[in-house]
Amino acid sequence: MEATSLREIYASIDKDANTVYVVPLIRYSHKKTDYLYLLYEDLIKSDAYEIKSVSIFNHFNLIAGIISNKKAILHYHWLEFQDFRSLLGMPWKLICIYLFQKLGGSIVWTIHNEFPHDQKYLRFHSFLYKKIAHWADVLHVHCETAVKKMSSRLQVPTEKFKLVPHPTFPAEAIPKHTARNYLNETYGSQLNSEIPVFLMFGNISRYKQINQVADLIIGTQVECKLLVVGPVKKGNMSLYEELSAKSGEKDRIQLIPNFIPENHVPWFYSAADICVFNYREILSSGGFHMAKAYNKTIIAPNLGCLSEEKETPNVFLFDDAEGLENLLKEQLIPFGYE
Repeated sequence: MEATSLREIYASIDKDANTVYVVPLIRYSHKKTDYLYLLYEDLIKSDAYEIKSVSIFNHFNLIAGIISNKKAILHYHWLEFQDFRSLLGMPWKLICIYLFQKLGGSIVWTIHNEFPHDQKYLRFHSFLYKKIAHWADVLHVHCETAVKKMSSRLQVPTEKFKLVPHPTFPAEAIPKHTARNYLNETYGSQLNSEIPVFLMFGNISRYKQINQVADLIIGTQVECKLLVVGPVKKGNMSLYEELSAKSGEKDRIQLIPNFIPENHVPWFYSAADICVFNYREILSSGGFHMAKAYNKTIIAPNLGCLSEEKETPNVFLFDDAEGLENLLKEQLIPFGYE
């Protein structure tokens, strides 16, 4: 499938459209790390479309907007819920999306996941995804593998999919020793210039199988450090407690369960030698693309869009737990692992 652009997608479904509603909110305050801002950056800076960001709590703006201006497109991301409370709000969102279409608007849905990472309410999510896939004019994905997977899962023809590559993150690399000094001073990391550092950056969530990586790091023969960095995702406090216990017992694991200021993000990637991903399932991964932007050695599962990165320099993919362990050991050989 030939890659295209958001501008071409929008023009193909409504050449007269002048407004694009984006759900959820674009974080304009994080222009270097926010996926949505980087995805729409060219359009935001141009006058081709007016980009209006809508929160998940304010869907009525979609109805009011399409009534006042029929030349509009709705571009939706991450259509899912995590608990019963958020489930209660889903019918209202569906009604707003349905009415937006019926009142003359066009819909683009970006598919980020095969199914919710926490794997709750899977039957309802399957119904929801198929319904939105049917309503949408275009299904946007970041790779050809996603087309093959989701076409059959959603029971829609491949012609409905359009590929726009994942946006590139702007990297601001700094010298490793400088970055480690910043982390030592600000986060008490106790990193020296010799120790190999592994990084798992992003929301702390069960589907990333962080515990498995932590156990492998603890069991290695070479002195090393695993930095687990990012806020705890809703519903994952038990995972945080497990990781906290490991970090309390072993100084090889440092847990920083906080949102990281954007100007600190380069410190972590510049300080790290290897970025590790151990997703249970995945289509596209912003963390993976951030690690690529910093030219890090990457260990990741052979899943989803990541499977298309096999030939990318410094990217090493594994198929199972044994493959993960072997790759970790191989990357430690330069540091003394035998």
